[in-house]
Amino acid sequence: MKTVFIIGQHRTGSTLLRNMLHAHSDVSMAFDEMNLFEPFRKNTLDRLLHKSKMSGNRVMELIAAGFVYGTFWKQFLKSGISLVELKMRLNTYNKVSADIVVKSVLDILHETEGTQYVGVKYPLHISRAATLRDWFPGSKVIFITRNPKAIIASKLNDPATKIRKKKSFFHRFGIHYFTLLYFCFEFKKSVSIYFSNKNHLHLVSYEALVSRKQNVLTSICDFCGIGFEDGMMCVSGKQSSFLSQKDFSAAIETRNPDEYKRRLSRFDLWLIGVLTDKSFKKLKDEYSTNL
Repeated sequence: MKTVFIIGQHRTGSTLLRNMLHAHSDVSMAFDEMNLFEPFRKNTLDRLLHKSKMSGNRVMELIAAGFVYGTFWKQFLKSGISLVELKMRLNTYNKVSADIVVKSVLDILHETEGTQYVGVKYPLHISRAATLRDWFPGSKVIFITRNPKAIIASKLNDPATKIRKKKSFFHRFGIHYFTLLYFCFEFKKSVSIYFSNKNHLHLVSYEALVSRKQNVLTSICDFCGIGFEDGMMCVSGKQSSFLSQKDFSAAIETRNPDEYKRRLSRFDLWLIGVLTDKSFKKLKDEYSTNL
């Protein structure tokens, strides 16, 4: 079994890239992110298993109850993975760890789909990129990134953030700038982690993925040792937080990469620039095309 993973910040186009990879005849991707080692979350799979010794039965009870953080775990029935089969595999271990669960899931996916590669987008937080390499030696790991101003504008405009901001003036101001600052520092951290692990990562920018899809996908396929397939071009990602539903069908072809300039205030643009421009320039210098 060969594995391929997508890591990076949220709001960088990981769903689009996941769907493009999944469209390849030699690749089967888990349907959504697993979010291990996610900051500020008490019920990630790794934290739950680290706290106490759990049997396979207990792990499956938590997953079935939707208690484990991460879309993949909360909506496990969409995964196509048999609960019974996974429980049987986990019960062969005296103590179940997070890596055992993830490996068991991917083993079942591989056996079910019969593809050369299986993988996950955001199996864990980017800060644990080295852990992913320890768990899956020889895996192909794609680091996806985006202009930090576009990342933050997208996050501030997503429906969940908008709902939280509507609660009060304090929420509107506090959540806005907590989100902005947190994503700025996450971006800087992600760039640092990329350079610490770049010999093991394949760098992709969202902007290039959208504007030069075939070139970028061909480079990814070369990285994985598989041939490019035209079907990879015929997919979409999540609806942009900048677009209405009726506009979404043409979004990937027509989306303005500078839309963030209309969504952020001048102060926000200045502040994000002050905090991230140095890291962003370093990343652009590393990348052979314009981000």
